[in-house]
Amino acid sequence: MTSDELQPAIPAAKHPLLDAAIYWLLARRSIWKFFDRVWLQSHGPLPDPRGGPLILYLNHASWWDGYLMYVIHRVVLRGRFDAHLLMEEKQLRAYRFFSWSGAFSVNRNDPEDARRSQAYAAALLRGGTRPRALFIFPQGRIVPNDRRPLVTFPGIARIIAQAGAVNLCPVALRYELLGRQYPQAYIRIGPQHRAATPDDPDATLREITWRLTAACDALRDDVLEQRLERFRPLLRGRRGIDEQFDAVLRLLPTPRSPAQHARGDAAPGAAHPPARQ
Repeated sequence: MTSDELQPAIPAAKHPLLDAAIYWLLARRSIWKFFDRVWLQSHGPLPDPRGGPLILYLNHASWWDGYLMYVIHRVVLRGRFDAHLLMEEKQLRAYRFFSWSGAFSVNRNDPEDARRSQAYAAALLRGGTRPRALFIFPQGRIVPNDRRPLVTFPGIARIIAQAGAVNLCPVALRYELLGRQYPQAYIRIGPQHRAATPDDPDATLREITWRLTAACDALRDDVLEQRLERFRPLLRGRRGIDEQFDAVLRLLPTPRSPAQHARGDAAPGAAHPPARQ
C-alpha cells in the first residue's frame, strides 16, 4: 500500500484477533472496573462507512482517552470502519502492542519523520478494501480539559490536504465524579463535516480548532448542568459502595417519625389492621 519512504518509524501492524483482545482485556475491562457509566451524546447522523473514509479528532485531557477511542470505534460506530490511530512515537515504543490495533507513530520533533507519518496516514485513508477511520488527538499531548485557548498541531490539516475526499468528525471527551464513588465518562460526537478549504492547511486547522473547542465547551456545559436527558447511557460499569448501600436502604422498612408514633400512624407502605365490626 505504501512505499518504504512513506513508512513511519513504527507502522501499523493490525491484527483482528489481537485488536479484539486488547479491547476486551484492557479497555473494556478497565472501563467496567473504574467507571460508573459511559454516556453518549450524538449530534447529526453517526458516521457511516458508505460515506467514505473518516478522520475523528478528539480532545486529549486524560490517560483514559485511548480506551474511550476503542469504545467509540467498537460500540458507537460498531466496528464498521477499519480504524487506525496516530500515536506519539515515544508512547508507541513503550506500548508497542497498540500497533496491533492499527496505531502508527509520529515524532513531532523530527520534521522528516512527521512528514512520513502524515503521508502514511493519507495513504491509509485513500486505500484499503473498506473505508478507514483515523483517530487523531490534534493537541498532541494531555492538556487540562478547560484550558483555553485549545492549541492544536498542524499535522491533521496536512493529512487532510493529502487524503482527498475525507469526512471529519469532532469528538469531545470529559470525566466527572459528580457525587459517585466512580467517575462518569461523557462522549460528545459530531456533527460530521468536510473541510471548507482542504487545500489550505492553515484555514483547515483554524476550522478544526474552532469546532473542537465548541464541542468541548458544549459538553462541559451539559455535564456541569447535569442535562442527562441530552445523553444516552452507552456502557455500565461497576456499582460503587454508595449505590450498593442505597439499594440496601431501599429494601428496609421506612422508620416512623415521632409525630406518626403519637398519632398511631402506620409507616408508609405498612398494612393497616382491619377495622372492628
